[in-house]
Amino acid sequence: MQFEGKFCPNCGQSVYEFDRPFKFLIVDFAGNIFAFDTRFWKSLVSLILRPGNYTANYVKGHRASYTPPFRLYIFTSFIFFLLLSIYVKQNVAINENDQLEMFTAINEQLNNNKTKPDSIQIQNVKLMPNYKKMAETAKEVVHNPSTYLNRYIKFISWALFLLMPVYACFLWLFFRKSRAYYFNHLIFAINQHTYVFLLGIVILVAGLVAPTRTYYPEYFLIMAIPIYMYLGYLHYYKKGYFSTLFRLFIMAFFYTITLVIALGSILILWVNNEFL
Repeated sequence: MQFEGKFCPNCGQSVYEFDRPFKFLIVDFAGNIFAFDTRFWKSLVSLILRPGNYTANYVKGHRASYTPPFRLYIFTSFIFFLLLSIYVKQNVAINENDQLEMFTAINEQLNNNKTKPDSIQIQNVKLMPNYKKMAETAKEVVHNPSTYLNRYIKFISWALFLLMPVYACFLWLFFRKSRAYYFNHLIFAINQHTYVFLLGIVILVAGLVAPTRTYYPEYFLIMAIPIYMYLGYLHYYKKGYFSTLFRLFIMAFFYTITLVIALGSILILWVNNEFL
């Protein structure tokens, strides 16, 4: 079949072959995620100033006017953890006198451990701690604590990403009569996490721009989080004031427990990976 033009008249496929180098795919992918247009700013204004409105319009099908929630989440979380890494690198340090005292304590502890057995029996589990490796890693942490803290922050970023569907599951359990489908709750959870990251970005930018201060008014923004979530629940789920508040407290309680367990488990895995 022969035809003129750039697209097939039957299926609409382009006549150009998609034969591109791998770097083109990376650039194209980054461009799709971090693209800034009128949809981005409209989504940002709706998300910040009208809690729940962005989610409600998006699930109704008004998607051409808004940036996809997951794309907005990826962008804000990337900026937040990038700024957090910079902030930690600039502000987390141990002075030389404290380093010297810690090094001395580590060496003394290492010398004491040399007289201990190579293995430790705890119930039926036989552990073989590497005291030398632990001491060397501890010295590296004392010398450059920000590097190791940033490694832990990377674990946290992945944990928050994986816990977001769990938060959506809690939303579905408590508000399934208002919104029957899990997808609706997941979009709402994504947008709420995005809002928290946006506040975090503002706080970090203020700390990086003016680090030497005695007053930090930006920390009052943290108080806006529960208010924002409550207003978002009211607008999106259409429940009563007291019913929404009660569900919010119960759900926040269970999710906080889940979050603490998850972050504690990650801390244990991180310590095991870095020190043992």
